[in-house]
This record gives sequence, structure tokens and C-alpha cells, in this order.
Amino acid sequence: MSTKRQSTKQKEIERRPGLSFGIAVRASPVRPRHAMKHGDSFLVLDSHGDIGASTGGPDGLFHSDTRYLSHLELLINGLQPLLLGSNLSNDNCVLTVDLTNPDMFDGDRIILRKSLLHVSRTIFVARDNLHQRFVVHNYGATSVPLLLSITFDADFADLFEVRGLMRPRRGSLRTEIGEGVVKLFYDGLDRLTRQTEIRFEPRPTALTEKSASFRLALPPQGSASFYATVACDPREVDKTPFLRVMRQAHREMKQLLKADTTILTSNHRFNEMLRRSTVDLAMLLTETPQGLFPYAGIHWYSTTFGRDGLVTALQMLWFDPLIARGVLRRLAASPSRRSVHSTP
Repeated sequence: MSTKRQSTKQKEIERRPGLSFGIAVRASPVRPRHAMKHGDSFLVLDSHGDIGASTGGPDGLFHSDTRYLSHLELLINGLQPLLLGSNLSNDNCVLTVDLTNPDMFDGDRIILRKSLLHVSRTIFVARDNLHQRFVVHNYGATSVPLLLSITFDADFADLFEVRGLMRPRRGSLRTEIGEGVVKLFYDGLDRLTRQTEIRFEPRPTALTEKSASFRLALPPQGSASFYATVACDPREVDKTPFLRVMRQAHREMKQLLKADTTILTSNHRFNEMLRRSTVDLAMLLTETPQGLFPYAGIHWYSTTFGRDGLVTALQMLWFDPLIARGVLRRLAASPSRRSVHSTP
């Protein structure tokens, strides 16, 4: 940066009260990650509820070993919100994120003080869909004009590409924009077309191939909410209300956690460890045509692995024999077609 530009930038900072010691942020810091799964779909996102907004993890919405959503980020007047806290439910079903606004300026004039807005994000995966609800509340004493934006993208990379493998050729991407919906298509080299459908409710003020914007004017103590649903290869539009789908996801996880055997000890920490282990295993259990099968792991191995499934089934045989039944039936239905010999 030239000396003249540095001087201009410093003067601009000094004109803003409280910013004489400001530090320019050029990239998002690394954020903790959360993993969520349902069926053959799993989600890796950061503590803000964003996908691909910061370095440090292979974020995305994955379905059948393909990343159907590689970026999803919430912005308030073009700025990243500040994190108040995030919490993953005890059954790994729902992530709740609480955010607030940074100081916002219009030129030299501050138009919104820090922490006057509260933004709540509720996120979960159900079947092949990612569901998000955004609720914005104004705790200030004046009306606040806001532009809430959601930026998004889909690269349709397979898991090996996400891990760093370079492909000499790829298929082609295309986009269609409708009434409150964006459809992202990938025409693959295997002659299959994969689709990510992002549907917003209510309809955004502006909708492009990469973003949806909602222009709001929140009165004091006023609030507004909107929803975003991301579907992988949708066959039809699902109009089930958000809360009903979320309750159904909780019920299905509760059913997976239900077993004929329960363990209770006098040590609360040990009980918590057992509970967490049971919940993590239940998240890996996937309903296949042959029964329940514990996938090998999120995120690189969210699929059928014979050895991992057999070891898990054997170790869990005394706790829940239904897992062993599903594993044996699954492996019997998918026999190996060739022998693999180890080399010395």
C-alpha cells in the first residue's frame, strides 16, 4: 500500500470515535466446527452457522459423497455478525446460534451501535434437506434499516476433491432463478445431473445467482423472521412447516437412541460420557434397505465400511443386537466381486 493511501486510511479511522486503535481484518479467523447428519446427508459448518466463511475445515452440505453446498454465509449490512454463542442439542439434531451486530457506520456517522440487534439461527438436517430459520430482533430505541444478505454457492465436488485431489476435467455448472428459489445444477461427466435447490420464505427483496437479500426496517423492539431450505436433488417441493420437520427429526433420533439396555452409574461424569458416546453412535447409524448400519465416520467416511461395521456390531451386540442384524444383512447384500490380496 502506498504512503498516500495509508495516510488516507489512518485519517478515516481517526475520524471515527473509538476507532483510533482499529485493526483492519482481512480474513475471517478460524472458527470451531460442528458436524450434523441425517440419513445419507451430513453437514459441516462453523460456530456462526456459516459454511465456507472461514478457513480451517472442509465445510459443506454433503449428500451421497458429493458436496451440494459449499458456501452459505449471513451478512448484516455487508458485515459479518458477532458471535454470542452457539449450542448443539444433546441429540446432535439442532444447532442454535446467537449473533449480534458490530458497530455500523454510514460514512463518519454511526447508524447502529454494537449489540443492539439479536440474530438467532436454528439449523438442522432432515433427510436430504438443510433447514435454517433466522429471527432478527431490534433492542434499540429507534427504527433500524437493515439489509440482511445470505450468500451461497455449490461446487458439487466429490469427497476426494474436497480432500485435495485434482481432477483433469469436470462437468458444467448452470443456475436458474425463480420466485424465491434458486436452482443450481451440475451436469457431470457421468451424464448425471445433480441439483441443489435453495428456497427462501418469504420471498427475498433481491435474489441473484449467488445471494438473497432481505431489506428490513425494524421498529424498536420489533422482530422479523425468514427461512431458507436447501434440498439435494429434490423430487418435489416439501411444504411441511419448519417446526414440524424439526420435531420429527428429534423423534427419529430419539427412536435410534432407544435400546433394550440402559446403563446408569453413581458417577455423573461417566454417565455423561456414556450418553455422549450413545448419541454419537446414533448419529452414525443410517437406515439402509437391509436395516441400521453404522457408517464409518463423519466426514470423510460417511458410508458403508465392512470392517468398521462388523467391529461396531460386535462391540454393541450386548447393548443393541439390532445393529448386528442390520450390518450382517447389509454386507450379505453387497458381496465383494473380487479378492484383494496384500503384497509383501
